[in-house]
Amino acid sequence: MPRGTLPNFVIVGVSRAGTTSMFNAMSLHPQVCASATKETRYFQAVRYGEPLAPLADYQAYFRRYDGQPVTMECTPDYFYGGAATAKAIKETCDPRVTVILREPISRLVSFYRFMQGRLQIPADMTLEHYVERCQALPDAEMNRRPNNVFTGLWTGQYARFLPSWLATYPDRCDIYFFDDLVADPDALIADQCARLGIDPAGARATEEPENSSEAYRSRSAQRVAARAARHSRGLFRRYPTLYTRARKAYEAVNQRAGTPEVVPETLRREISAIYQPWNDLLGLQLRDAGLDRLPEWLPQ
Repeated sequence: MPRGTLPNFVIVGVSRAGTTSMFNAMSLHPQVCASATKETRYFQAVRYGEPLAPLADYQAYFRRYDGQPVTMECTPDYFYGGAATAKAIKETCDPRVTVILREPISRLVSFYRFMQGRLQIPADMTLEHYVERCQALPDAEMNRRPNNVFTGLWTGQYARFLPSWLATYPDRCDIYFFDDLVADPDALIADQCARLGIDPAGARATEEPENSSEAYRSRSAQRVAARAARHSRGLFRRYPTLYTRARKAYEAVNQRAGTPEVVPETLRREISAIYQPWNDLLGLQLRDAGLDRLPEWLPQ
């Protein structure tokens, strides 16, 4: 089986941090073969203690490979799988990996809105109630699939997960920040291309990095679509391009822009206090990794 039928570049995290924007831009590069759908989720099984699907299922996402030097996929959930997921990916395809980090409170809000848009939490659940539900979930329960909806607070504690990726990929773990993706996406994408050894001018941002979560015009239509997607998982796994086309067609009809979430100041202070020690630790980890230009939300 040709080496190119497995990825040598994987965007592993984090969710709600502009990974879609990077993936879409890199997909247009003539030297990149992108997976048929952005999130293959192949190694997600490791996080949940499940067996991996046959390797042929993973290779099917890269059927379009035609000798490009970079073969890419992007599943932001991988980051939270820590050492076990990092090791499984390395043993399977040994790629270069990228992590994009976002200020954790804004990422939490985006994740909360995303879960509402997917009808996984009630439309009338407030952010305050959502945070309470997240806090009530023990750490030992975070890596169970049914609990993923309430991991929004936990998954912003990046210092829990980053050391495993740095240790597993000591010279091939690229770390970027959502702040820079918003400020100058083309510069960030060019830097990623250079690290991959391909033409830095070959890819350009085609959209604004996602800064708010989508909503839906009809919740009933969204409920029907979500049910249909669950029942069609096997089909979509076998034909990932079909899933991508179906989703785009549906979102063109029923998706609308979400409104910004206003975080009450008292709640913001509470969440900030939870994240502060993790941000302090993250700052130390990043400096030890050689990063000296950090965004304002990290200790300077």
